Amino acid sequence: MHDESSTLGDKLILAAGMTLFAIGQSLLFIIIAPLVPLTGLSKTEFGLIFGIANIPLIFAAPMWGRLSDRYGRKPIFIIGLFGSAIGTLMVALALKYGIEAASSVGVVALLLLFARAFYSSTASAIYPSSQAYIADVTPPDKRAQGMALMGGANSLGSILGPAIGGGLAFMGLLFPMYVTAGIMFVGAVWAIFILREPVRHFEIKQASTLKFSDKRLRPFMIVWACFFLVFISMQFITPFYIADKYGFSDPKQMSQIASIALACMAVIITLTQGVLFQIIKPHPQTLLRLCGPAFALALVVIAFAPNIYIMIFGYSLIGFAFSFATPGINGGASLSVEPHEQGTAAGILAAANTVGPILGPAFGPLLYELAPNAPMLVGAAIFIVLSFYVMTIKIPEH
Repeated sequence: MHDESSTLGDKLILAAGMTLFAIGQSLLFIIIAPLVPLTGLSKTEFGLIFGIANIPLIFAAPMWGRLSDRYGRKPIFIIGLFGSAIGTLMVALALKYGIEAASSVGVVALLLLFARAFYSSTASAIYPSSQAYIADVTPPDKRAQGMALMGGANSLGSILGPAIGGGLAFMGLLFPMYVTAGIMFVGAVWAIFILREPVRHFEIKQASTLKFSDKRLRPFMIVWACFFLVFISMQFITPFYIADKYGFSDPKQMSQIASIALACMAVIITLTQGVLFQIIKPHPQTLLRLCGPAFALALVVIAFAPNIYIMIFGYSLIGFAFSFATPGINGGASLSVEPHEQGTAAGILAAANTVGPILGPAFGPLLYELAPNAPMLVGAAIFIVLSFYVMTIKIPEH
């Protein structure tokens, strides 16, 4: 049964947590990338460090999901928020040391690797616990709407991240990261006292035995892995693409334009998932089939954009692709497994997402060396193939 005792306030707390998580992620690409040369690291070294640091996600996300099935959604969600706060602060301090201290590049690289690995290991608790929470409190016919709410919150964070970064940059380039860490800490304390555990979780006694090899999740894992591989690759090369193709050399200008592009994308996602999909009831099957063609079209537009305005329009189209993908993939996977498997399933999907953070930082720059628009063209080809593949995926009604 649908858990009627869970109020809109509980869902909003979850959404706020996802927003904070996304703020931290968006600050990574907007603030950190332009600072990399100041630490002595190359673009490739930067990508490899953050790629390796995301490897713990493969193991941590399913672990947190399984623990949320066993001990509850609330405690795991709170752990994720605290981990995000501490991890963001650690990354900021590592960057500060790299910029200011006369130290070797190797030391800076190790500090960044450790800080980011801690962030990956702990913040990864947010995604599976929140997704499982929504699965607990939404009936099957509204599952896509619930997942869309989380996706909209994530996108809102992607909007606020650049806004915070730009609005507080006058206090110092790393100051926005300190502020974000503080907000995450406050959010974690708030959740301790306000968030309620779903009644449905207490009613389910059966332990989850879900594994990575489960054929019910395999199609959704493939689509998510490809989606994030291409998307993270794009995020890593966007500032450099702006500089090389359109002639911008000032790091602040590069960050501003990249911020605008990502903000436009996030606005589309927020309005589509947070407003439109809360009014209508799209089925995950339909959304899953729309995300591939939308992403391929967006990548082609960006690859051949004659100016930054068309490039920004291409990022707006990626917003539609993401709007379809999040509730389509997460909602479809949720409907494909049993109630007692929701947390573990969300954790496994989150682990599949890590293909992007692990390989994307290297995949994008390597293709970029061949041609500035090669990452977009290869990504478009991948999603043309995926568009045919998802036609074979059947999502249960209940």
